[in-house]
Amino acid sequence: MVTLPLIPMEGPQHGHGGYTRRGLLPLFYMNDFSRLGLRVHPCDAALSVLVKNRYGVIQDEDGSHVTLDGTAQVQALVQLLKGHGIDCEIADVADQIYQG
Repeated sequence: MVTLPLIPMEGPQHGHGGYTRRGLLPLFYMNDFSRLGLRVHPCDAALSVLVKNRYGVIQDEDGSHVTLDGTAQVQALVQLLKGHGIDCEIADVADQIYQG
């Protein structure tokens, strides 16, 4: 199972804060850290479309996430959202994080 965070496209930090908290990062790593997710606009409409189409949507203290059976579903999910007039792009939602 794959879980992808959904973050809004708008805003000064584009919602990255939830994925940069220390508790969500690996304890030790020596490379750039990235987290695949979906940047969407408007976010509420995207969540509504996903729920109506029976995608697993999780909302918790770290934000909103969608669950997929595998990576092959990612492109279909993007096309579904775009078909409903929702801007959607696959993106690194934890960009510019490095621990050396």
